[in-house]
Amino acid sequence: MHLPELNWYQGFHELVLYPDDFVSPQKHRDASGVVHEFDDERSGETSLQGPVVLAWPGVVGGGGWDAYNLVIHELAHKLDMLNGDANGLPPLHAGMRIGDWASAMQAAYDEMNALLDRDPDAQTAIDPYAAEDPAEFFAVTSEYFFTAPDLLHEAYPAVYRQLQLFYRQDPLQRLRRLQAEHPDYREAAGDTTNG
Repeated sequence: MHLPELNWYQGFHELVLYPDDFVSPQKHRDASGVVHEFDDERSGETSLQGPVVLAWPGVVGGGGWDAYNLVIHELAHKLDMLNGDANGLPPLHAGMRIGDWASAMQAAYDEMNALLDRDPDAQTAIDPYAAEDPAEFFAVTSEYFFTAPDLLHEAYPAVYRQLQLFYRQDPLQRLRRLQAEHPDYREAAGDTTNG
Protein backbone atom coordinates (compact mmCIF):
# COMPACT_ATOMS: atom_id res chain seq x y z
CA MET A 1 0.00 0.00 0.00
CA HIS A 2 1.62 3.20 -1.17
CA LEU A 3 1.04 5.53 1.77
CA PRO A 4 4.41 7.25 2.24
CA GLU A 5 3.68 8.73 5.65
CA LEU A 6 4.26 6.14 8.36
CA ASN A 7 1.65 7.73 10.61
CA TRP A 8 -0.94 5.95 8.45
CA TYR A 9 0.03 2.88 10.45
CA GLN A 10 -0.23 4.50 13.90
CA GLY A 11 -1.83 2.19 16.40
CA PHE A 12 -0.29 -0.77 14.57
CA HIS A 13 2.36 -1.99 16.98
CA GLU A 14 2.17 -5.72 16.77
CA LEU A 15 1.61 -8.57 14.35
CA VAL A 16 0.56 -11.97 15.68
CA LEU A 17 0.98 -14.90 13.32
CA TYR A 18 -0.68 -18.25 14.03
CA PRO A 19 0.20 -21.49 12.24
CA ASP A 20 -3.47 -22.11 11.41
CA ASP A 21 -6.91 -20.52 11.73
CA PHE A 22 -7.67 -19.49 15.29
CA VAL A 23 -10.67 -19.20 17.57
CA SER A 24 -11.62 -15.70 18.64
CA PRO A 25 -14.20 -14.98 21.36
CA GLN A 26 -16.87 -12.61 20.02
CA LYS A 27 -19.74 -10.57 21.43
CA HIS A 28 -22.70 -9.38 19.39
CA ARG A 29 -25.59 -7.21 20.56
CA ASP A 30 -28.78 -8.00 18.63
CA ALA A 31 -31.56 -5.55 17.76
CA SER A 32 -33.29 -6.31 21.08
CA GLY A 33 -30.18 -5.35 23.03
CA VAL A 34 -29.34 -8.92 24.03
CA VAL A 35 -25.60 -9.65 24.02
CA HIS A 36 -24.61 -12.99 22.49
CA GLU A 37 -21.18 -14.47 23.16
CA PHE A 38 -19.66 -17.10 20.89
CA ASP A 39 -16.36 -18.41 19.56
CA ASP A 40 -15.60 -17.74 15.91
CA GLU A 41 -12.92 -19.43 13.80
CA ARG A 42 -10.93 -16.82 11.87
CA SER A 43 -7.97 -16.44 9.56
CA GLY A 44 -7.43 -12.78 10.43
CA GLU A 45 -8.63 -9.98 12.66
CA THR A 46 -7.61 -6.61 13.97
CA SER A 47 -8.85 -4.18 16.57
CA LEU A 48 -8.49 -0.47 17.19
CA GLN A 49 -5.52 -0.55 19.57
CA GLY A 50 -4.70 -4.24 19.25
CA PRO A 51 -2.47 -6.27 17.00
CA VAL A 52 -3.10 -7.48 13.49
CA VAL A 53 -3.67 -11.23 13.88
CA LEU A 54 -3.14 -13.50 10.89
CA ALA A 55 -3.20 -17.24 10.23
CA TRP A 56 -0.27 -18.40 8.11
CA PRO A 57 -2.36 -20.38 5.56
CA GLY A 58 -4.33 -17.20 4.83
CA VAL A 59 -1.14 -15.22 4.39
CA VAL A 60 0.43 -17.63 1.90
CA GLY A 61 -2.92 -18.14 0.15
CA GLY A 62 -2.93 -14.50 -0.99
CA GLY A 63 -0.59 -12.66 -3.26
CA GLY A 64 -1.84 -13.83 -6.65
CA TRP A 65 -4.43 -12.37 -8.98
CA ASP A 66 -7.39 -14.16 -7.40
CA ALA A 67 -8.79 -11.17 -5.44
CA TYR A 68 -7.89 -12.69 -2.07
CA ASN A 69 -5.22 -11.20 0.18
CA LEU A 70 -5.60 -11.53 3.93
CA VAL A 71 -2.78 -9.09 4.70
CA ILE A 72 -4.29 -6.33 2.54
CA HIS A 73 -7.71 -7.02 4.05
CA GLU A 74 -6.57 -6.67 7.66
CA LEU A 75 -4.32 -3.67 6.97
CA ALA A 76 -7.27 -1.97 5.26
CA HIS A 77 -9.19 -2.43 8.51
CA LYS A 78 -6.29 -0.81 10.41
CA LEU A 79 -6.39 2.18 8.04
CA ASP A 80 -10.17 2.36 8.42
CA MET A 81 -9.79 2.48 12.21
CA LEU A 82 -7.67 5.64 12.10
CA ASN A 83 -10.96 7.56 12.48
CA GLY A 84 -12.06 5.36 15.37
CA ASP A 85 -14.18 2.27 14.79
CA ALA A 86 -14.00 0.60 11.39
CA ASN A 87 -16.88 2.02 9.34
CA GLY A 88 -15.65 2.05 5.75
CA LEU A 89 -14.46 5.66 5.90
CA PRO A 90 -10.73 5.96 6.57
CA PRO A 91 -9.22 9.44 6.88
CA LEU A 92 -9.07 10.83 3.36
CA HIS A 93 -6.19 12.75 1.80
CA ALA A 94 -6.39 16.49 1.24
CA GLY A 95 -8.26 17.06 -2.00
CA MET A 96 -10.47 13.98 -1.60
CA ARG A 97 -14.12 14.73 -0.90
CA ILE A 98 -16.05 12.75 1.69
CA GLY A 99 -19.19 13.16 -0.42
CA ASP A 100 -17.53 11.54 -3.45
CA TRP A 101 -16.17 8.69 -1.31
CA ALA A 102 -19.49 8.10 0.46
CA SER A 103 -21.49 8.27 -2.76
CA ALA A 104 -19.30 5.76 -4.60
CA MET A 105 -18.98 3.33 -1.72
CA GLN A 106 -22.60 3.50 -0.57
CA ALA A 107 -24.03 3.06 -4.08
CA ALA A 108 -21.93 -0.05 -4.72
CA TYR A 109 -22.59 -1.45 -1.24
CA ASP A 110 -26.34 -0.88 -1.64
CA GLU A 111 -26.32 -2.45 -5.11
CA MET A 112 -24.59 -5.56 -3.79
CA ASN A 113 -26.93 -5.86 -0.81
CA ALA A 114 -30.02 -5.39 -2.99
CA LEU A 115 -28.83 -8.22 -5.23
CA LEU A 116 -28.21 -10.51 -2.25
CA ASP A 117 -31.54 -9.55 -0.64
CA ARG A 118 -33.32 -10.70 -3.82
CA ASP A 119 -31.26 -13.88 -4.04
CA PRO A 120 -28.86 -14.84 -1.23
CA ASP A 121 -27.11 -17.24 -3.62
CA ALA A 122 -26.70 -14.66 -6.38
CA GLN A 123 -23.44 -14.45 -8.27
CA THR A 124 -21.84 -11.17 -7.20
CA ALA A 125 -19.13 -9.22 -9.01
CA ILE A 126 -16.93 -9.33 -5.90
CA ASP A 127 -16.79 -11.54 -2.82
CA PRO A 128 -20.22 -11.37 -1.13
CA TYR A 129 -18.49 -10.98 2.24
CA ALA A 130 -18.18 -7.32 1.22
CA ALA A 131 -21.92 -6.99 1.87
CA GLU A 132 -21.51 -7.68 5.62
CA ASP A 133 -21.05 -4.00 6.50
CA PRO A 134 -19.27 -0.89 5.13
CA ALA A 135 -16.02 -1.78 6.93
CA GLU A 136 -15.89 -5.18 5.21
CA PHE A 137 -16.85 -3.55 1.92
CA PHE A 138 -13.81 -1.26 2.19
CA ALA A 139 -11.50 -4.15 3.16
CA VAL A 140 -12.73 -6.48 0.39
CA THR A 141 -12.65 -3.77 -2.29
CA SER A 142 -9.10 -2.95 -1.13
CA GLU A 143 -8.18 -6.59 -1.78
CA TYR A 144 -9.70 -6.39 -5.26
CA PHE A 145 -8.06 -3.03 -5.93
CA PHE A 146 -4.62 -4.58 -5.53
CA THR A 147 -5.18 -8.18 -6.66
CA ALA A 148 -7.99 -7.99 -9.24
CA PRO A 149 -8.11 -4.34 -10.29
CA ASP A 150 -9.74 -5.11 -13.62
CA LEU A 151 -12.65 -6.91 -11.94
CA LEU A 152 -13.19 -4.11 -9.43
CA HIS A 153 -12.94 -1.43 -12.11
CA GLU A 154 -15.44 -3.25 -14.32
CA ALA A 155 -17.93 -3.85 -11.50
CA TYR A 156 -17.58 -0.59 -9.57
CA PRO A 157 -15.57 2.05 -11.48
CA ALA A 158 -16.44 4.84 -9.03
CA VAL A 159 -15.19 2.71 -6.11
CA TYR A 160 -12.02 1.94 -8.05
CA ARG A 161 -11.46 5.66 -8.62
CA GLN A 162 -11.87 6.49 -4.93
CA LEU A 163 -9.44 3.74 -3.94
CA GLN A 164 -7.04 4.96 -6.62
CA LEU A 165 -7.08 8.39 -4.99
CA PHE A 166 -6.81 6.95 -1.49
CA TYR A 167 -3.98 4.50 -2.14
CA ARG A 168 -2.31 6.92 -4.60
CA GLN A 169 -1.66 4.36 -7.30
CA ASP A 170 -3.27 2.60 -10.24
CA PRO A 171 -2.89 -1.20 -10.11
CA LEU A 172 -5.08 -1.57 -13.21
CA GLN A 173 -2.52 0.30 -15.27
CA ARG A 174 0.21 -1.92 -13.81
CA LEU A 175 -1.79 -5.07 -14.62
CA ARG A 176 -2.48 -3.95 -18.20
CA ARG A 177 1.21 -3.21 -18.72
CA LEU A 178 2.14 -6.67 -17.40
CA GLN A 179 -0.49 -8.31 -19.60
CA ALA A 180 0.75 -6.42 -22.66
CA GLU A 181 4.33 -7.50 -22.00
CA HIS A 182 3.39 -11.04 -20.92
CA PRO A 183 -0.03 -12.11 -22.29
CA ASP A 184 -0.10 -15.22 -20.09
CA TYR A 185 0.86 -13.30 -16.94
CA ARG A 186 -2.33 -13.98 -15.01
CA GLU A 187 -2.47 -17.66 -15.92
CA ALA A 188 1.18 -18.12 -14.93
CA ALA A 189 0.50 -16.35 -11.63
CA GLY A 190 -2.24 -18.84 -10.80
CA ASP A 191 -5.30 -16.67 -11.45
CA THR A 192 -8.59 -18.30 -10.53
CA THR A 193 -10.84 -15.44 -11.56
CA ASN A 194 -12.70 -15.21 -14.83
CA GLY A 195 -11.14 -11.82 -15.66
